[in-house]
Amino acid sequence: MFTWLNKQGVRSDRGFEVQFTGRFDAEYREGDKVIELYVESGIEGGMPCIMLAPNSFARWSDGQPIAAEEQSQMLKNFKEAMQFQGLKTVVANRTVMK
Repeated sequence: MFTWLNKQGVRSDRGFEVQFTGRFDAEYREGDKVIELYVESGIEGGMPCIMLAPNSFARWSDGQPIAAEEQSQMLKNFKEAMQFQGLKTVVANRTVMK
């Protein structure tokens, strides 16, 4: 279940938050840990979407690596948060992505 933090962010009852912080920036938060994400807006299948690079969840912002299984769960969490906001998530392997 999600609740709105504000117009740009949501909180899950499972302990994570996703907050857009700029035009191309978002944060994924779990407690005091944060991942700063580079995101792009787009359209996929006629639906507004957020595009992420494949390695978006590889490290916390402090540089600490994240295990592959945990990365998969975080991506799933992020997708659910976007869906709650009416957005699809696309993992894009594009040269434009950081």
